[in-house]
Amino acid sequence: MAGRADGALTTSAAAGSRRRPVVKTNPRGLLAFLLPLPVAAAAGLGVGLAPHPALVVEAAIVSALVLVARLEWAALAVIGTAVFEDYLTLVSPWAEEWLYAVLVVAWLVRRAGGPLHAHRLRAALVPASLLVGAVLVAFVAHPHGRPGLAVCASYAVLAVVMLVLADCLCGPLAPARAARVYVLSCVAASGCGLVTALVSDRHLVAGPVASSDTLAFFLLAAVPLVGTVRTRPTQPVWWVWASFALLLAAGVGTQSRPGLVALTVMVVVAVLTGQLALRYAGALLAVVMTAVALLVAVLPLPIGQALTDPQRYADTNISQRIDVRVAAFDMTTSSPVVGLGPGAFALFHHEHRRAGTEPDATEPDLDTAYSTALEASAELGLLGLVALYAAWLVPMAGARLRWTRDRSGLTAATFLAAAGLLTASLIESQQFTLPLWLLAAVLLALGRPAPPWTPVFGAPSDNRTSGQPRPRS
Repeated sequence: MAGRADGALTTSAAAGSRRRPVVKTNPRGLLAFLLPLPVAAAAGLGVGLAPHPALVVEAAIVSALVLVARLEWAALAVIGTAVFEDYLTLVSPWAEEWLYAVLVVAWLVRRAGGPLHAHRLRAALVPASLLVGAVLVAFVAHPHGRPGLAVCASYAVLAVVMLVLADCLCGPLAPARAARVYVLSCVAASGCGLVTALVSDRHLVAGPVASSDTLAFFLLAAVPLVGTVRTRPTQPVWWVWASFALLLAAGVGTQSRPGLVALTVMVVVAVLTGQLALRYAGALLAVVMTAVALLVAVLPLPIGQALTDPQRYADTNISQRIDVRVAAFDMTTSSPVVGLGPGAFALFHHEHRRAGTEPDATEPDLDTAYSTALEASAELGLLGLVALYAAWLVPMAGARLRWTRDRSGLTAATFLAAAGLLTASLIESQQFTLPLWLLAAVLLALGRPAPPWTPVFGAPSDNRTSGQPRPRS
């Protein structure tokens, strides 16, 4: 029966059964092809070229030659290096954008040989197109030069990356493998962040990513997916628990309030949907609260200040964030439909802040509204806000519908991660980082929003199944 279903799935995409040729990579040939690059770099260093630019150019060329030929490797490179954003910046300010470009080129090369799968991506393409359209409308209504173009480019790049990853995850790259690579990279980033916290003065976990709240977003998205690191039942389970403990320790060490909110929402949703027993949820929250209490005892500032002198802490921290959010809301009311244009918040938020709350010396270049929803509505209006959250919520709805039928553990874990991060995005601006876009791509692949297209006049004769693909093992 499974074989007949597979046959129907293949013939519905194209008449006749055609097998895609398998491209095999010859390691010796690839090594011989890449060998002149280090030789040329060594020769360039010998004649006096600067080491850093020479190594950067060589790394760019090698990555392009290796990753363009393998779409799966290019996708995993983007997924695995996203949490090391600041480390990549030390190599080159354009390292992250270069990996995005290599991924898109690899996808175009692979798509030139035919579709990657027999499923439609309308649930991803329609919201992404609406988002790009809303951004363009806002920019046309209120152009702000290079800052506005930079914001438009960021939205467009992330929307394209989400579509490419969704297409790849529906085809050659298994969602479980992508989730495993993401979790392992977050575990490595947690170790780097903890080491950085031990040697820094503030003892704040923020090594691979400069912003502790952003790092907390990455790590918390990996917490529900930590079970993917165990690929076989014969593997020891202690590796899963060790990764889980490391992620939680680093997440608490970021001292992120949005991160704590996201974790709480994940636990509540898991209990309400029956994915986590109430006693285990209570034990998990007790462990987190114990870790927070230990952090307060060891690091009395700034957490201890919030407990011992809440008025002063509110005046110097919380109230500033509230004032910035109020300014973003005031900008939204000024132009509720299309906003004040991409990049407008960083340029004009000081004009909408209340008297006496202007930015001080500690925040000279404030460019965030501490809320994804408020910042998007201030710059793109309600039209852009709806389109932005639709790009994340539509895949969640499709995956939730599919989960009610097959009860996939990976789908449930990804749904929990997306629910927590979406809630935390209301009190932190994270629309330009990868986690939410990656989770949307994974949910699109797991939800499989539509069956293969069949012709209106004359369906294939052997198409006697429901058209739904078999769930991944």
